[in-house]
Amino acid sequence: MVEIKRSHKADDESQINLLPLFMKSDNINEKPAGEKEEAVSDFRRALPQIIAVNIQNLLQFGYGMMQGFPTIAIPAIQSSLESSSITLNKEQISWLSSINFICTPLGCLFSGMFAQFFGKRLAMQLVNLPMLAAWLLFHYATCTEHMYLGLCFVGISCGLMEAAVITYVAEISDPKYRGIFSALPTTCVSLGVITQFLLGSLMHWRTAAIVSTVIPLFSMAMLCFVPESPVWLIRERRFADAVKALQWLRGWVSEQKVESEFKQLYAELITQKSARKAVEDEGPSSIGHSLKKKLHMWHKRSFIAPFLLILLTFFVCHFSGKTPIRSYAVLIFATLKAPIDKNNATILLGISELLATTFGAVFIHSTGKRLLTFTSMLGTGACILGIAIYAHSFDIIELTGLVVQNETVNASIIMLKENNSMPQDGQLVREQLTTILPYNLESGYNYLEWVPLLLLLFAAFFANLGIRMIPWVLIGEVFPAEIRGSASGFCGCIGYLFGFLANKLFLLMISVMTLPGTFAFYASVSFISIIILYYVMPETEGRTLGEIEAHFSKKSDVNLLRKTNNAY
Repeated sequence: MVEIKRSHKADDESQINLLPLFMKSDNINEKPAGEKEEAVSDFRRALPQIIAVNIQNLLQFGYGMMQGFPTIAIPAIQSSLESSSITLNKEQISWLSSINFICTPLGCLFSGMFAQFFGKRLAMQLVNLPMLAAWLLFHYATCTEHMYLGLCFVGISCGLMEAAVITYVAEISDPKYRGIFSALPTTCVSLGVITQFLLGSLMHWRTAAIVSTVIPLFSMAMLCFVPESPVWLIRERRFADAVKALQWLRGWVSEQKVESEFKQLYAELITQKSARKAVEDEGPSSIGHSLKKKLHMWHKRSFIAPFLLILLTFFVCHFSGKTPIRSYAVLIFATLKAPIDKNNATILLGISELLATTFGAVFIHSTGKRLLTFTSMLGTGACILGIAIYAHSFDIIELTGLVVQNETVNASIIMLKENNSMPQDGQLVREQLTTILPYNLESGYNYLEWVPLLLLLFAAFFANLGIRMIPWVLIGEVFPAEIRGSASGFCGCIGYLFGFLANKLFLLMISVMTLPGTFAFYASVSFISIIILYYVMPETEGRTLGEIEAHFSKKSDVNLLRKTNNAY
């Protein structure tokens, strides 16, 4: 039987009147007379969760469109013949590719408090406002500073939504669906990126920006039709609302159908928490002691162990080459002399990412997260290493842009050393390989030139198959409920800092380590991290949040370093 703690008598009496029938003492063990057990199919149980997750994924789709916008806007601005005060030099290009990553951590730091204060659903609605402002700034921009400001809005809004989006999915999902649902946001980001690429190929970049304002407006409207997180509602002691949310999320069922799940959540979030608080309150009462209690959860192994795991996966995600490849796609394709138009190659890159994230979301339940992650890292490392070997063989050392009017660096016009000709050693390698590979006399290249393009596409595919989405999936699963929101925001902050560093340091790494050396470094990160993650990354697929917390706090003997049928 569930006991209602009455630390605040007046408040509790008012809450009792709002409780569902099975929570009231007079009806705790009673069921309505003559009521039959209603059968709920798996499809009916999953459908409302699918609806809720995909509506909140509109936020991720919108963020993907934001990520893709600089890729289409930078070359368009540089090659534009229209009278404009917007000009871009090399430094400005690097900032346009990176500034949202440095602003996002600012939002992440407050995302936990933001989501806890407003609730997960309202928080997700509110972050659409700065996204809308960013699109309008892009459309009406008359100088580079307007573009910077818009990207700052993007970064802050993306950071603020992290805790709400990640924890919402984890808290509304059945354990057997959580892995798939947690992987879908990455798919939606990729879909948003390729959608923006397509808009950029069909219309002016300013028109693409104003068309994109539809997404935040639509997202705010649709979020009105999904329920709040039951976990947040219970923590706020809005028990009746929590039961209604569970009824909606579990297939629009009766109260009795969610009684067991509600009681389990109540025990974890209210009863056990109250018991722990009573023990802690027996200690000395002081400001220092109160602060120590608040920081206690951040010192426990249940936070530190998963935090270090998330830190490692974020580092691998960004420094295995995934982030710079997307941000500097046009530059890289042109430098490696892709045999098709560089803008079309960029669209192919987006398609590759979309396919990979879709496959990852579909297969994560059957393969588990560990196998998917290791496959992703091995494939990414092999492809990146192949690009490094290719660049070294042809002596492609650096990315060099042509300086044009107004000191604008045109990233879409790239030349190699010695006036766009191959160095002598590289030319010799090409001539030797031409003797064994078909050569197209009309176009002037042999089929070997498809190799770097295919390697880049496959590298993007493997990166998005697992390692790109795994940190974001784990964030919503591995932390205790008491600090899940704030810890998620803090880890998201670290993740975006890594993204900023990977983007901002890319051109510097090329100049210091050369192009082959930089890509060899990325490959090494993937290969070394496979070994480390093999020993430290648990298999969370199909496990309850309680089981995962017990694993990290060493309170369980269950081995989560392998996938077993018992997890399901």
